[in-house]
Amino acid sequence: MAETKFIKARCDRTGKYYGLEVKKIGASWKVVNMIGLSTDEARVITSEISQPSFETHTTLVPCKVCRSRKVGGCACTARSCQGVSKYNFQCIYCNQLKIDYSDAVVDGNHREGDVITLSQGQTVKITSRGKPLFAIEVGVGWDPAVGSVNMDVDSSVVVMGPTGWETIYYGAKVHSTGCVVHHGDNLTGEGVAQADDENISVKLDKVPQDRNKLVFVLNIYKCTERHQTLGNVKNMYIKLYDPTTRKPLIQYKVEANLRSNTALIIGIAERVGAGWSFRALGRGSNASSIGSLAEECDRLYN
Repeated sequence: MAETKFIKARCDRTGKYYGLEVKKIGASWKVVNMIGLSTDEARVITSEISQPSFETHTTLVPCKVCRSRKVGGCACTARSCQGVSKYNFQCIYCNQLKIDYSDAVVDGNHREGDVITLSQGQTVKITSRGKPLFAIEVGVGWDPAVGSVNMDVDSSVVVMGPTGWETIYYGAKVHSTGCVVHHGDNLTGEGVAQADDENISVKLDKVPQDRNKLVFVLNIYKCTERHQTLGNVKNMYIKLYDPTTRKPLIQYKVEANLRSNTALIIGIAERVGAGWSFRALGRGSNASSIGSLAEECDRLYN
């Protein structure tokens, strides 16, 4: 049975919203049904699939005038909606109908353009300007607690999937596919005010198909030798940026009590259909090295 997803469309002339059911047919998604949506229903729905254009499946009739199957691609004036509360199925071809990729309301407040602040355990789709985002810049930050000396926290990414995993960190900065690039090690956590301590570039569209999760972690270098824990660190956070505008999209500041822990699994990006989501984790760990921390992530999330 073909996989079914959902996209949202809006008529520019009437302002009405419509739900389009789509199925994967061959290499593309095709529309198999259309329903009307209320404004309240539309505001909590985000289109799940993005592709350059959509056509209807052969189970639906094409445009009766020009025989087009392209959604929103027909200029025949007879296809316009017949009223605010009613519509003809042929509306699906009218060029006044546009696929709507604007974000749904998040937590009852946030909309597209907001910086979404997550709490531990919350998940949000990675989008920008109403469409799925396939490249992100990730910034992580922390500060040494008062009195902490020689404190070195490292950020890393565990790229994982059903067939295995790789770790990208200060000693191996670039994934073999180029999907993740680590930009270097900050040895102290002290830097320019309001700047991230370490940065990672991620090209989500280059992540191999057998790798569907990116786990972002922090660990203390030589924690056992130096007798250090995350009780020696404060203000830990992660931010996701739009690489084009450089504007922050998502942020998560860790509030958990990690005094007895030496490492932190801060968040995870996961492939969801044709896009990606990010979940704030904030899970403490007692791993003493990046290798053992990566193995723990594999057990927990792979």
